[in-house]
Amino acid sequence: MRSVSPVLPAWARAADAVMAALAAIGVIVAWSGGFHARLGQWQLNVTSPLRLIVWAALVAGVRSAFARTPSVYDHVTSRVAAWARADALRAALLVVAGTRPATLAVGYLAVALFGYAPNARPFHEFDSELLNLPLRWDAGWYLQIAANGYEFLRNAGPDLQQNVVFFPAYPLSVRAAAMLFGNGMPAYVGAAVAVSLAFFVIALVYLHEMAAADLPADSAVTALWLLAAFPFALFYGAIYSESLYLAAALGAFYHLRKGELTAASAWGLTAGLARPNGFLLTIPLALAQIRSARLQPSGDNLREWLAIAMPIVGVAGYSAFIWQLTGHPFTWLAGHAAWGRHYQGLSTLVVDRYDFIAHAGFATYASQRPYDLLNALGVVFVLASVWPVARRFGLAFAAFILVNVLPPLATGGLMSAGRFASVLFPSFLWLAAVMPARHRAAWIATFASLQALNAALFYTWRPLY
Repeated sequence: MRSVSPVLPAWARAADAVMAALAAIGVIVAWSGGFHARLGQWQLNVTSPLRLIVWAALVAGVRSAFARTPSVYDHVTSRVAAWARADALRAALLVVAGTRPATLAVGYLAVALFGYAPNARPFHEFDSELLNLPLRWDAGWYLQIAANGYEFLRNAGPDLQQNVVFFPAYPLSVRAAAMLFGNGMPAYVGAAVAVSLAFFVIALVYLHEMAAADLPADSAVTALWLLAAFPFALFYGAIYSESLYLAAALGAFYHLRKGELTAASAWGLTAGLARPNGFLLTIPLALAQIRSARLQPSGDNLREWLAIAMPIVGVAGYSAFIWQLTGHPFTWLAGHAAWGRHYQGLSTLVVDRYDFIAHAGFATYASQRPYDLLNALGVVFVLASVWPVARRFGLAFAAFILVNVLPPLATGGLMSAGRFASVLFPSFLWLAAVMPARHRAAWIATFASLQALNAALFYTWRPLY
C-alpha cells in the first residue's frame, strides 16, 4: 500500500483540484458536445475534450515537478476514498435518496390523478408531464434568468412582476451547470434540478458535521431526516434557491467555527447573493464568533470581521449591479410589491388571524384558508423552537431563526412562510437533540405525510409557494 504524506502545499492541493475538474469537464464535454458562452467582450468556446485533457495533464505535470510526494494519483484517489467513506456524505446521500424521489413521485401521481388546479396555467415545455414536473411557480423566473439574464422594463408600473427581485447565486449556478450539458431548455431544467440536489447534499453534509459535534451519532442522523422530511422540504428538489441558501448558511457557520476564514467568506458571500434577506446572516455569524471568544476589538481580527461581513458584501454587490441596470440600487426590494409584499408589521398578521378564528372558528379558518394554515404550522414550529435553541446551542442559532422568519412575516404575512422556515436548521438540531429515540419514526412519518400533501398541492399548481 502506498504511503501518502499528510503534508502537501496548499497550491499543490489546489492544482490537483483544478486538474480533476478539467478532466471531469472534458468527459462531460465529450458527452454533451461542449458549449459557447460570452464573458463580456470575450467569446468562450469549449467544444474539444482533448484540449481540456491536455490542460489537465499540463497542470498535473507542473504540480508533480515541484511537489512529487504524494503523487497526483495518490492524493486524488485518497481524497475520493476518504469522501466515499465519510459518515456525513453517506448519511446525506441516503437521506436524499430516501426523500427526493418519493416527493417527486407524489407530485407526478397528483398531476395524473387529480389534475391541475382550476384555471391554472402551468408551464409546458415538454410533451411529457414527468419532464414538465420541475416547471412550477418561481422555476420560470430562475430559468429565465439562467438562460437570458436580467431584464428590466423602466416604464412599467409597480404592479408588473420583474425578475430583478430574484437574487443571482442560484440562477448563475444553473447557467454554469447548463453550459456543461448542452444548449436548450432541457439542459437548463436538468441542470437546475441537479444544482438543487447537489447543494442539498452539501447542506446535509455540513448539517451532519455540525450535529455530530454536539449530539450523539444517532441524533445527528435524525436531524438530517427531520429536515428532509419537513413538510416544506419539497423545495429542496425543486427549482428554487432553498438548497443553495441552506448550504451557504451552514457552510459559513461551520467554517467560521473552525477558523477557516476563506471558506467561511465564500459561503457568506454566496448567502448574500442567494436571497434578499441573506445579508442578515451577518448578525448570527457575529454572535457565533463572539460566543467562541475569537472576536476581539483589535486589528488582528480583521479577517474574521471581513468573513462575518461577506453576506452584506454579497447584497451590496447585487445592489450595485441593479443600480447600473435600473437606475436605483434597491429596485430588487421595491419590486416585491408586485408579489403583494408590503410592510404590515407582525401585529397585523397576528390580529387578523385571531379575529378571524375568534369570529368564525378554527374549522372555518382551516377550510377557507388552508394554505395560510399550512404555512402557519411551519412558522409556529420554528418560532416555538427559538428559546430552547438559544438555551442549548446559543444565541447565534436562535438569531438565525428570527432574522430569517420575522422580516418575511412582517412584509408578506404567511405567504411562502413555510418555505422560509424549511432552511432554519437549528430547529431540527434542537428537535433531534431532545426527541426520545422511540418517537423519531413517528415525527419523521408525520412530517413526511404532510410533505406529501404539500407536494401534491405544489405540483398541481396550487398556491403553496
